[in-house]
Amino acid sequence: MPYTSERQSLLKVCSIIIIVMMTIILLTSFWQAIIFTREELELFSLFNWLILSALLAYALPKGIWSICFIFFSAFSIFHGGLVFVSAIGLITDKDILYSISFWFHRNETVYAIYLMNFTMLIYALTAISFSKKATATHDTLDLRLIKRFHHIGGALLLFMITTFLLVGFATGALQSYTAYLTVINQSPFVTLMFVYIYLFMGMAVVFVAVSYRPGFGYFYFLAFAIWAVIAFKVGLRGEVMFPTCVAAAILGRRKIPIGTFKLSIMIFIMLIAIVIVKNARLSGDYSKIDNMNPLNALAEMGSSLRTVQEVVKWRNEGFKLLYGASYWAPFERQLALFLPIERPPAKKDKRLLNVVVQEKAGPIGFSPVAEAYLNFGEKGIIFIAFILGISLAKFDSLASTVRADTLIGVALIPLFIMIRNSFTFIPVQTIMGIIIALIILQLAKIRVVN
Repeated sequence: MPYTSERQSLLKVCSIIIIVMMTIILLTSFWQAIIFTREELELFSLFNWLILSALLAYALPKGIWSICFIFFSAFSIFHGGLVFVSAIGLITDKDILYSISFWFHRNETVYAIYLMNFTMLIYALTAISFSKKATATHDTLDLRLIKRFHHIGGALLLFMITTFLLVGFATGALQSYTAYLTVINQSPFVTLMFVYIYLFMGMAVVFVAVSYRPGFGYFYFLAFAIWAVIAFKVGLRGEVMFPTCVAAAILGRRKIPIGTFKLSIMIFIMLIAIVIVKNARLSGDYSKIDNMNPLNALAEMGSSLRTVQEVVKWRNEGFKLLYGASYWAPFERQLALFLPIERPPAKKDKRLLNVVVQEKAGPIGFSPVAEAYLNFGEKGIIFIAFILGISLAKFDSLASTVRADTLIGVALIPLFIMIRNSFTFIPVQTIMGIIIALIILQLAKIRVVN
């Protein structure tokens, strides 16, 4: 069916009605007007995810290639994948079953599942409500300048891949995932190096995707794919998947998406790869792979729910709400470099939730849902879902130009990384990304005006 404003309006209204009905059902269970058993709550979560995915795919102007949909997919898999697979009883990996036995069946996890569902519902409602079709434009830039930008981005990508390999081999971090965790836990400097390697690599992928035109060749994409295989083999997943998601969103804005069938095959292969990596990421031994169930990959990625479960537990134990302190702290710490403001060492600053979670639970990552809940309680969930939904819907509605796509892409990299991390690095990374993007645009002699 062709996309028309009448169809958009109809889809919006129908989608909003369905989402409101789903929210009412979840609220009645949350307030215990009706009682969901744990199994029923998991099945509802799976149903909720499938319905919201379908609504976003059909109601958003760019469908599955919209920024809103791609972000929702990444967020929901990393927060709900474990719940979705558990709902149909297809977690068959003994290691996963053992590792989740310490937290997944606790009462706090039930509350975390509710928070995850509410976040998905509010985000989808906001994204659909504020979505609109982007204005069609034709970029009049000289193809030679765009190609120069493409090669500058490619050069940065190759440099960051080389840096990753040099640092990884020099520190021994590439031997296995256990070795990688050991290295970054022992050396804050190496940790910071990897953080910015991933950031700059993500920005480079954005530059390459934004400037790609038919005839430019696939060399830089191939280089990234080879790095992705190496990183996957070590056990890194989000570090590969998030820049890939952003690149897909940017290519979608450029109207160069691949077909749905090819995409499905690629996703299936990726899930198999994740299963293989899961089986060997701790030991580094790939000689014994005895479980190829792709749903186990979804289950393992979905363990980010544990961060939400953890903060619910902290609140039950008396952890006081931060009331925005963790969002303000990164800005204050940067201002303290120039102004007479006290700047405590990062490891002693309890407003930095990446530090707090490391002390309390170990290297389990973090989550925008967990951070919002620790700051403002349940109201924080509404706030973060609304902000993300309206912001990404706005990105989707902007006309696609080299300048716009570049700035959107470098802003998206930290946002996608935040799916499994705290807000701590987001402001610096976003500002740095925009500055670097503008510099590279100038180096390519592309005027930073439309």
